[in-house]
Amino acid sequence: MTESSRKKGAPAEQVSLFERVPEDKKLGWTGVAAILSGVVSSLTKLMGGGIVAYYAGCLYGLGAAAIMFVLSVFLTFFVGRISFREGLPSNVTSRLYVFGTKGSALDSLIWIFLLVGTLAIGTVQLGNAIIYYFGWTDEIVKHLLYLGISTAWVLMSLFGMKFIARFNMVFVVLLFAALMFVAGSIALDGHLVDALTHGVLVPYVGQAEGFAYAVNYSIMTSGLMALFSSDFTRFVKKERDLAAISVVGSLCAVLTYVFGALLAYYGYSVSYEYFLGQGMSEVAAANAAITNPGITFVLSLGLVGVVIICLSQLKVETSNSISSSNAISNLFDSLFGIKLKWTVAVVAVNAVGLVFIFCNILDRVNAFMSMGSILTMSWCFLLITDYYLVRGKLGIGTRGIVSLKHIEAVNWRGVATIVVVTITAGGLYGAGLLAVPFLLVAPLTVGMYTVLSLVFRKHVIAQDAVMRAKERADRAEEVCLTNENEKREEGC
Repeated sequence: MTESSRKKGAPAEQVSLFERVPEDKKLGWTGVAAILSGVVSSLTKLMGGGIVAYYAGCLYGLGAAAIMFVLSVFLTFFVGRISFREGLPSNVTSRLYVFGTKGSALDSLIWIFLLVGTLAIGTVQLGNAIIYYFGWTDEIVKHLLYLGISTAWVLMSLFGMKFIARFNMVFVVLLFAALMFVAGSIALDGHLVDALTHGVLVPYVGQAEGFAYAVNYSIMTSGLMALFSSDFTRFVKKERDLAAISVVGSLCAVLTYVFGALLAYYGYSVSYEYFLGQGMSEVAAANAAITNPGITFVLSLGLVGVVIICLSQLKVETSNSISSSNAISNLFDSLFGIKLKWTVAVVAVNAVGLVFIFCNILDRVNAFMSMGSILTMSWCFLLITDYYLVRGKLGIGTRGIVSLKHIEAVNWRGVATIVVVTITAGGLYGAGLLAVPFLLVAPLTVGMYTVLSLVFRKHVIAQDAVMRAKERADRAEEVCLTNENEKREEGC
C-alpha cells in the first residue's frame, strides 16, 4: 500500500486551511448545507429562540428572526463566495482582504473567543440535560461528564468532512422530527396558540427595549453563521450552489428559533421549579429555565430526548470544533510561523472550552458575546467592502490569493476600522444611546474603510504591485528549478 493510499483512508485526514481544497475533497451543495443547517439547529440556537421570544414577545421575535434571515442570506452568500473563490477559510482570506498576515491574529482571537464560548455553552447545556435525567448532583461527576463530552467533540472532529456532512444530514432531520413532536404535544395540551402569540415575558422589560435586544441577538447569529459557513463553502463544487446553501442554512436558523420559543414556553414552569430546587434565586432560576432547552427536551421525550440531543449536539459541536481549530491554527501560524497539527489544534480549542467551564467564566463569555454582533458584523462588512468594492469596483489593489508568503504583515486600514467601529458602536450601545449597534456598524465600516483606501490609494496600489512582483519572481524560480530537474533526469 502506498503512502498516499494510506493517508486517503485515514480518519484524521483534513484539508489544510492554508491550501486550496482538492477536487476529490469537495462536496455537493447538500453536504455543505447540511453542515450549516446542523450548526444552527443546536441547543444554543434553541436557547436563542427562547431568549428572543421572552424578551420581544413571539410576534416581534418573529420579526427579529425575519431580519436575521435576510441578513444571513446576504452575508453567507457574499462572504462564502470569497472563501469559495479563494479555496481558503475566512481566517486566512482575511490576511489579504482585511487585516494582513499578523493582523489576522485579531480575527482569530475574536473567533476563538466567540466560537469556543459557544462550544462551552453547548457542552454545559447538554451536560445539564444529562445530569437532570439521571439526577446527578456531585460536582466531580459533573466535571467528569463535561470532560467526557469534550473528548467526544475531539474524536468526531478527526473524521473527514464528507463523513461529518452525512452525519449532519441524518441528525438535522431527526432533531426537527423530535421538535415537531414537542410542538404536537403543546398543541394537544391546548397551549400552541398561547405559545405562538404571547408578549414580553421578562419582568420590567418594555416592548421597544425587548425588541432591540432580540434584534441584536439575532444579528449576532447572522454574523456568526456567515463567518462559520465560509470555513465550509470552500468545499463547494459549484459557485451557483452558494445561493441554495445560504437560503437553506438561514431558513433552518429561523425554524430553530421558532421551535426554541415553543420549547421555552412549554417547559418553563417545570424547569423553573427544578432550578429553584438547586438553590438558585428566582431571577437566576428564571434565566436558567429559558437558557436550558435540553432539560425541556428531557421533560418531553425522556431517554429518547437525551439520545437525540446527544447525537444532535455531536453534529453541532464537531463543526464548531473544526471552525475554531482553523482559527487557532491561523493564530499560531500568523504570529509565530508555527503550523499546528490538526489533532493538536482540535485538542487545544476544546481544552480552552473546558477552562471556560471549570473556571466558571461562561458568564463573562456571555457578556463578551453581547459585543459579538458588532465584531462579526464589522468583520463581515470589511471582507465584502475590500473584496467587492475597494479591490473590485475601485481597483485599489488586486484580488486573488496566489501565495500567503508576501501578504503585508498588518493592513492598518482594516485593523483601524474594526477598532474604531467597535469602540464607537460599543460605547454608544453601552451608554444607552444606540439600541441596535448594527445600524451604525454597517455604514461606518463600509464608509471608513473605503475612505481610508481612497486616501492611501497610491500607497496601497504600489504595495500590491510589490507583492505581485514577488509572487511572479517565486513562480519564475519554481519553473527554472523544475526545468533544471527535468534536464538532469534526461541527462541520466
